Amino acid sequence: MLGNKNIKNMIIEILEREMSQLDYLLIEHVKSLREKKKWTQQVLSKKMGVAISFVSNVESLTERHKYSIRHLALLANAFKYKSVSKLFDFPTPTHDKVVLRIEVTKTVESKSKKSKIIKSELKEIILLDPLD
Repeated sequence: MLGNKNIKNMIIEILEREMSQLDYLLIEHVKSLREKKKWTQQVLSKKMGVAISFVSNVESLTERHKYSIRHLALLANAFKYKSVSKLFDFPTPTHDKVVLRIEVTKTVESKSKKSKIIKSELKEIILLDPLD
């Protein structure tokens, strides 16, 4: 967490999440495939046979969920691909890792102090460890 500011019962924070560039590119590519099919996150989760919130958690980027090797077969099946290689129809990563800077807006309950994310926006992608 880099910083935050209070706006009445809302807090705006900048979070940093580090992940492999390949994970990030795969998440974004699967999201674009899902959107082209006009599927909701819940529909893709159902087609994969995973928890209804799984795809939402992966795509949110504020969560640490990612697609695993197991999920590749489930995704290929959901999209009716004969090969998982079709899921990797995007440029080869140029870096090992990325840091995502995400602006998160949360509401805070005054009595319980519990917070809930109401908005998150990717602000910056920092490339780390070139692969060349």
